[in-house]
Amino acid sequence: MRSYLLFPFAFSFWNLSAQEVIIIDKGEMRDYKKKEVRFNENIQAFKFAPLNMLVGEINFAYERQVSQKGSVEVELGPTISKIGFGISNHYVDPFAPSIGENSGMGFVTGIAYRFYPNDDSEALDRFYVSPLLRYKLFNYSMTDHSGFLPDVQCNDSRLDFHFNFGYQTWVAKSFALDMYIGMGIGNRSDKGYSYESYYEGSDWKYRWVENKASGARYVANIGIKVSIGSE
Repeated sequence: MRSYLLFPFAFSFWNLSAQEVIIIDKGEMRDYKKKEVRFNENIQAFKFAPLNMLVGEINFAYERQVSQKGSVEVELGPTISKIGFGISNHYVDPFAPSIGENSGMGFVTGIAYRFYPNDDSEALDRFYVSPLLRYKLFNYSMTDHSGFLPDVQCNDSRLDFHFNFGYQTWVAKSFALDMYIGMGIGNRSDKGYSYESYYEGSDWKYRWVENKASGARYVANIGIKVSIGSE
């Protein structure tokens, strides 16, 4: 009878002794999984977008780190309208206006916030996402080469919002390539002129008629910038 009473106690003691107690230090696990951050020596960069000259922009930019993962970039530069690869010839009609368009100077400006999400790098280095707001103005003039009408000033303005994805890689200590692509929406407004003829007294005369157009549109953004760091 006593053996039956001792058996449950012996079994419980053996079972407790056979168990292994495991203590997990969560702090050590977090330290083990945490990646080592690659600190960026350049906290600011001066940039130039060479491909933008194909669309009449001379685009300069400045980017500065404002937090470990974020930076602000501003861009500013002149624009040149009606740019091409040659000079067009004009046939002058002595009895009617002969209209031509002349290049003019405008400007482009923009501001963007950049977020660099990689765990093992800081801002200004590697992959980023960036909302960008930019304004671009093209100025140009219209000329009557026959001399019937005076010159008039025209403009083409664009306000666009882009959401860009990009990658900035430092190929040297103070030299980087910034490649980006994106899309968005914007508004374009254009003011130009055409001429019309009208009969006054006993002769035909000519005058400018203003033409305005504006509307929303989808926009795309792709390019590359050459970056010069502060180190």
